[in-house]
Parts: sequence; structure tokens; C-alpha cells
Amino acid sequence: MYRSERYLVEDETTIEAFVAGQRHGQLIATPPDGFPQVSFLPFVKQGETIELHAVQEDPVFRALQANPYATFLVSDFLAFSRHDWVDPADAGRATLNFRAVQYFCAAETCTDPAEVARTLAALVRTYEPGASYTPIEDGTFYGPRLRRLGVARLKILRREVKFKTGPAGPAELRRHVAAQLRERGEPGDARAAEVIEHYAR
Repeated sequence: MYRSERYLVEDETTIEAFVAGQRHGQLIATPPDGFPQVSFLPFVKQGETIELHAVQEDPVFRALQANPYATFLVSDFLAFSRHDWVDPADAGRATLNFRAVQYFCAAETCTDPAEVARTLAALVRTYEPGASYTPIEDGTFYGPRLRRLGVARLKILRREVKFKTGPAGPAELRRHVAAQLRERGEPGDARAAEVIEHYAR
């Protein structure tokens, strides 16, 4: 992810609220002798630790077991905006609008069913607060499934943040792009316009 001074975000409250509001991230791990592997996974972030689960046979989990250094990307694609909404002569002003936080991590993996159960229970509490279900524990009901899964705990070493929410320029230019998105009306454009307007304040 290219670091641009135009789109940096340094406010911790804004960053943490964005990450907490996302329902998944992309875990990227590289085996010692192969290509990077990627999985889309739900997660729980607490402080400087991210917890998630994966099938033990997942190439990403196997890569983590061999090489603990991984990247976890939390991102939100908003919309493509046309160049002529910014400058009718400059095709280089076309762009993708998005928000992204990239964590560089050291991972610990575990396949103990009790630890897998604890992690899954934390995920359910986060994603389904107040839900009713059979308690997640290593027994006859969940046991066979728990034994197929593993846990990854990612210790955050550093991060990069980029919120490309509208074109670089004054707030009124961003609001103009938001209005054009609403007029275009493709799927997702209205939500993208709301986000861009929020950051144009």
C-alpha cells in the first residue's frame, strides 16, 4: 500500500472505530518456499493483539506455522470515481476510494481444542452480542469441528493507515464527488458518498 502524505490518518479514535466496525480482514502469510497465501477471516482486536481462527488445512494457517510473520489487512472499498468529476482533461484524477489499515504482525498458532473454543466464543460475542446458542466447549457437540480448527494470535509490530476518501483537494471538491456518486447511483455509491462527506467536514 503506497504511503501518501495526502491520505494519512493519525487520530487513534478514528482508526480504532473504523477497524472495530469491519466484519472481516485479510490474513496474508508466506510459506518459506512458496507464494503468499490469503484468507478472509473474522477477527477480534484487543489492544495490540488480533485473534482469529482458521481451518488447520488452510494454506494460510500452515504458512503461519512455518513462518510467523504475517500481514493483516482491514479494508473497506467505497467506490470508483471518474476523472472528469475532478478535472475534465486529466484522466489521472480517476481513482478508487477506500479505507485501509495494514498491520504487520508476528503470529502464534495453537490447535488445542479448548483454546479454539475460547477464541470462537469471543468471536460470537463480538459478532452476535446477546445471541442464544449451545456454549462453545470441547465436547460431543462442537468437539469434532474444534479439532479441525486452529487459532492465530497476531501481535501487532507496526501498522500503516490510508483513508483515500475523495480526491486530494479542498472539502468542497470532495463534496462535489459525493454528489456525483449519488447521481450515478451504482450499488454502493450512496454509502460511499456518505463516507466521503463525513471526512470532508
